[in-house]
Amino acid sequence: MDEQPTPSGAHPPPFRRRATDAEGPRRGLAADPLTWRPRNWVSGRTLPIAIGVGLGLLLAQGATAVLGRIQGLLVIVVVSLFLSFAMEPAVQWMARRGVRRGLGTWVVFFVALLLFGGFLAAMTNLVVDQARNLVAAGPTLLGDLADRSTELLPADLGEGVAEWLDEQQQALPQRVAGSAAVVGRGAVGFGQTVLGGLFQAATALLVTFYLVADGPKLRQRLASRLEPRDQVRVLGLWELAIAKTGGYVYSRVLTAVASAVFHVAAFTVIGVDYALALGIWVGLISSLIPAIGTYLAGALPLVVALAESGGQAVWVLAAIVVYQQVENYLVVPRITASTLQLHPAIAFLSVLAGGALAGATGALLAIPAVAIVTALLNASGEEYDVLHHHLLESGPNGSFAGLLDGTDTAPHSRPDAAERSADADAGDEPGPEPNGRN
Repeated sequence: MDEQPTPSGAHPPPFRRRATDAEGPRRGLAADPLTWRPRNWVSGRTLPIAIGVGLGLLLAQGATAVLGRIQGLLVIVVVSLFLSFAMEPAVQWMARRGVRRGLGTWVVFFVALLLFGGFLAAMTNLVVDQARNLVAAGPTLLGDLADRSTELLPADLGEGVAEWLDEQQQALPQRVAGSAAVVGRGAVGFGQTVLGGLFQAATALLVTFYLVADGPKLRQRLASRLEPRDQVRVLGLWELAIAKTGGYVYSRVLTAVASAVFHVAAFTVIGVDYALALGIWVGLISSLIPAIGTYLAGALPLVVALAESGGQAVWVLAAIVVYQQVENYLVVPRITASTLQLHPAIAFLSVLAGGALAGATGALLAIPAVAIVTALLNASGEEYDVLHHHLLESGPNGSFAGLLDGTDTAPHSRPDAAERSADADAGDEPGPEPNGRN
């Protein structure tokens, strides 16, 4: 039967008629089945794509290896950049008063190193003296504990604890000597670690000095490579980073000074040994770690006070708790109102995240980094008026009690059917139903 021609404009049949043996071999097969070859399903683009993917993987692996080698250098650059942001406001303040930027940078460096060196020296003397006193008083403390155990504990238990403490008291000199030998063997490795840390710190300070002293030249050099529109964006971002980082350091310095002054005075009145070093310690740690820094820093003065008497330790604890409340409600809000707007919970979580990612360096740089990102989001995004809702109120109307018992008569309560009917008669659109349908 002959195949009917397809009418003009009609679609061809969905399937083609299979060719018979008389009409020739099937498409895709050779006349001789022994010479049949599979169809070449690989297009001309497959090979270039495969080569590109392979090269991309090699480049990614090479970049990962390079970044792993220069990770320490990248950390130094990031730290130097943040330090330059923190020092820039002070250097600019002196430059506006006629001081050359190089000299102003040297002055800021000298003051910062002087304060840090004094704190380090005070804490070193404190730690060394306390360790020496603890070793010297160790046998006496163990003997007192043995006597107290027989008085406070039951007979059998008290005698057993006393015997164990007597054994520890007799073995204490040998253990101290063994610990000293272990420390002596590890002194070489510790010295190498300290030298490596000092070298990295010196490198970061050197890079920071050039970033601050030649800051205008570097920014001018960078801006010359950008279009005018991009220059405005980059310089605005740079200025924002300086403002936020400088504001963070400024607020931390003020809170540290206030905390240190209070605790030094309180520890002096209480009669705690090394009141100056302990007060500076509490002020510094409380300013570096948000929310709980004061409590963590207060552990050291508590231990020192406990070595004297329990009553002294109670007074130290009371002073720390009282100042923490005063700092949270009076000092910090006044200082950070004009410098750094960041919720304490966000600040604390950012410190934890920074410490998990980059150790102590990440923990120190986390808060200014989050502050910069927050400022960028606030500057680029839009803000809208907030609707009136009971979840947004901190007063008595912010609870669910009225909603559950039907006594909530606040303006945010849902209108009844009569009110919605009156609004509809007046031409207003009725409010949404609870299930979200209008």
